[in-house]
Amino acid sequence: MNFGQLMQQAQQMQRKVNKAKKQLDEKEYPIVSQNDMITGKIKGNLEIISLSIDSSLLQNENKEDIEDLLAATLNQMIKKITKEREDTLDKL
Repeated sequence: MNFGQLMQQAQQMQRKVNKAKKQLDEKEYPIVSQNDMITGKIKGNLEIISLSIDSSLLQNENKEDIEDLLAATLNQMIKKITKEREDTLDKL
């Protein structure tokens, strides 16, 4: 294999990686808390598209519980998306 072929293969691989990254960035994931009180959508690039908090949770007026549940739910989704990105890119 000569240098030109090697460069061509590297460029093809880079295009595959870029395409996979773009697809992962645009992919939408559902956000759902353990008790379904917080729902929404997040993109693979970690942009939150929508977020909804069940009104019964707001009636409790327990700010710390809402904050804890929201943080746990978003962190769970970020971990899931990060793992999927790593797994997809490792396969290339």
